[in-house]
Parts: sequence; structure tokens; C-alpha cells
Amino acid sequence: MITNFKNYYDLLLLARLNKPIGIFLLLWPTLTALWFSSGQLPEVKLIVIFTLGTVLMRSAGCIANDIADRNIDAKVKRTKNRPLALGDISLLAAFAFLLILVVISFILVSQLNPFAVFLSFLALISALIYPFSKRFFKIPQFFLGVAFGFGILMTFAVTQNSIPAEGWLLFAANLLWVMGYDSHYALMDVEDDKKLAVYSSAKTLGSLTTFFIIISFIAMYLIYLYIGLKFTYSYAYYASMLLAVFISSYGVLIGCGKKPTNNYKAFIANNYVGFFVFLAFVSQIQ
Repeated sequence: MITNFKNYYDLLLLARLNKPIGIFLLLWPTLTALWFSSGQLPEVKLIVIFTLGTVLMRSAGCIANDIADRNIDAKVKRTKNRPLALGDISLLAAFAFLLILVVISFILVSQLNPFAVFLSFLALISALIYPFSKRFFKIPQFFLGVAFGFGILMTFAVTQNSIPAEGWLLFAANLLWVMGYDSHYALMDVEDDKKLAVYSSAKTLGSLTTFFIIISFIAMYLIYLYIGLKFTYSYAYYASMLLAVFISSYGVLIGCGKKPTNNYKAFIANNYVGFFVFLAFVSQIQ
């Protein structure tokens, strides 16, 4: 299974630890919800658990995705050099690594309350469903958004032992955000996807993809505007949100030409969107 240093390095590549952007896109919304649901500086223990859990589950999700797509990845320019597509790692080793990450994640989440533990199982199921949704659902970015939102729900489960309307609003806003930025990502592979039996928002919507991204982002920011008005947040909240809006707009502007490199830059820029949204909520903690 694992015989030398290169095999261990390939496992890191399999978990996409060399590309931490995915970790941050998951982490910022989770930390935002943790601060918001706590109403104060969260316990250090919770910050550590949710941060480590995000890293572990993102890594597990990447492995599950590559296991499901190992034959497809070999036919796509961007993914053809992934370890499983190249055969650098055996399927057995990939499954074993996935199991290890899931077990460690469960050890972490077992320190939380039963409600959060229950949600963690739903999160795992959704993460395993997503790779296969590309075979039957026209816009699989929806399933990705659902999978990426469970960290938000879990923070409310831990801090409030319930999921109030505000929790679902953050979940919805994140779902819209994921569908938007992952459509930038989908535009990178759209020409390859057209030749394969898989779906993506870019393949399904074609020339309307940019419009879909814009609508998704507008709806997301309207939710944040509603939250800000409901809780009478200060100007600091809106200033930080405005910076996020500028970055989202920049991404749409450079990505509308549908060039893969520009859409990758737009996708990466969403790390800063997540940061400024997080900063907006943190600015309101007394």
C-alpha cells in the first residue's frame, strides 16, 4: 500500500493539502457561524475542534471525490495528474486513508453534544453523495453547497442546542455562495465536461452561467443585508460586507469572458470574500 516517501506525498496530494483554498472556503463560513451563534468570543476548544474538523472533512471529501471520479479525472486536463487518475496510489490505500480521516473526525466531533454528532453523520453522508450527484443532477453545485453548510448548522447545535432561523439563513447564504464560486470553478472544465457523462452548472447553463453566478451572489448579500438590519449592526458590518461585494464583483468581471485562468482567479478570490464576511460578523461581537 504505502512503501516510500513518495507514497506519503501522494496521499497529501490526494487530500489536496497542497491546495488549502478549499479549507478556507469551508472554514470562514464555519467560524462566522461559530462567532455569530456564540454571541461572544467562542471557547478555544470549539475553535480548535471546528478548525481541525474542517481540515479533516475537506480532506476526506477530496479523497471521496477522487475515488468516485478516478476514471473521469484521467480524461480531464485539469485533473489528469491526480494520484488516483495516474495510478500512483492504489484504490485500497485511498480507502484506508479516507477511513482514517473519518475516524479522527469522529473522535473530534464526539466531544460535542448529541445534536452536533447527529448532524456530523448527515454531513458525512452529504459529502459522500456529492461526487455522484454529478452523474444525475444538472447543477451538482447545489449538493456541494449543502455539504459545505453542515459546519454552520453544527455550530448552532453546539452553542444553542437548536438551529434558529438565523442559522438557516447563514446556511442558505453559504449555499448560494458555494453555487456561485463553484460555477467559476466549473467554467474551467466545461469543455472537457461536454465530452463526458457528468453535469456541472457551467455545462447545463452555458452562456447563462455568469448570470447564474451574479444572481447567486446578489441573493447571498441580500440575506446578509437582512441579518444586518434585523440585528441593527453597526457601520463596521456593512463596510466589511462592501469589501466582500467588491471582490465578488471583481471575480464576476474577470470571469465573464469564460477564460479558465481568469475563472480560477475569480474562484481563489472568494477566500477574501469569506474572510471579510467573517470580519463583518466578528466586528459586532461586544
